[in-house]
Amino acid sequence: MHVKIVPIGEKECGSCGIRDQSLFADLISEDFRLIHQPIHDVSVASHTTLFDEGAPGQYLFTVRSGLVKLVRYQSDGTQRIIRLLTPGDIAGLEVTATPTYNSSAITVTDVTACRIPTSVIQRIEKESPRLHTQLLRKWHEALKQADDFIADLASGSARQRLARLLLRLSHGDSGQQIVLPPREDVGAMLGITTETASRAVAAFRREGLLESLDRQGRHFRVDAEALASVASRAE
Repeated sequence: MHVKIVPIGEKECGSCGIRDQSLFADLISEDFRLIHQPIHDVSVASHTTLFDEGAPGQYLFTVRSGLVKLVRYQSDGTQRIIRLLTPGDIAGLEVTATPTYNSSAITVTDVTACRIPTSVIQRIEKESPRLHTQLLRKWHEALKQADDFIADLASGSARQRLARLLLRLSHGDSGQQIVLPPREDVGAMLGITTETASRAVAAFRREGLLESLDRQGRHFRVDAEALASVASRAE
């Protein structure tokens, strides 16, 4: 695994750009003695496995930049992508309640993240009921988001499903630049073939719903208003 590890201190945590979205959004100064010492900033190359489904839970990862997919593998070897994580999201949150990971986490792009040992969580449970309550709230939010992700992308036409995925990636902001996962991942998320996903992306580009920003067809600018219309339209 290609990972660059850098220690994080109190100053970096306090000034983190995603702090309001992250696991420890409600930290006050005395809380840093509980959590900052063992936390590391990691830089991970794309297509790298952060952890495997069923493996012992050693770390949580708060995504700072890039995309991470959470995957469960079916009995026939195919993958089911249950969620895409964007900056501020947490990979491995289930190990706060269970001893093993319930999905695999794989980077879709180059990723930077905060790697948090489970020992930090155990310390929080003992020493900070306030932070432990916040942790439980995050866990329930993550469960709901995973359910919503699957439900939102499992119904409607291929165009509607793709539009909903793009709206999720752009957070509904027109003009927002996004990184689209490889077409095979798009197909796996939407329950369609890779070929159908490619045709739908190409159609959106022709219609001006997506503006390509690179030759590889991965970086786009979205027209969120037009995508919302497609997402809600019966086709």
